[in-house]
Amino acid sequence: DYKTKDKLQQLSLFLSNLPQTIPYADTAQTHYRLFLDDEKIEDMGPIGALNRELECVMGQRHNGPILFKERGPGLEAAVDVLESHLIEHHNSPETILLVKWVDGLTTAAKAAFASTGIMVS
Repeated sequence: DYKTKDKLQQLSLFLSNLPQTIPYADTAQTHYRLFLDDEKIEDMGPIGALNRELECVMGQRHNGPILFKERGPGLEAAVDVLESHLIEHHNSPETILLVKWVDGLTTAAKAAFASTGIMVS
């Protein structure tokens, strides 16, 4: 839907412009690698597997905003992965889990900007 697409575009913009106070990591150095193996997909389904992988790589969201350990292409690639899963599985009620990740990562990006005195909306 258009609302989710707008959220993804905003998240992409935020992640590609995070404050320089967050260390930069290129593709070879990133800790933000999302890897979905066939076993996880078989056990949890594609959305459940991505949700679990995001929890392992990004951290839990229930203790407040995620704190980004780095900025760069590894983190930015999360938007593409979320978008492709949201498109591919748009009829699944489980996509709400992925929309929550979009919202959570957006909140984390806003918090990162706010920590440097930059307010975004």
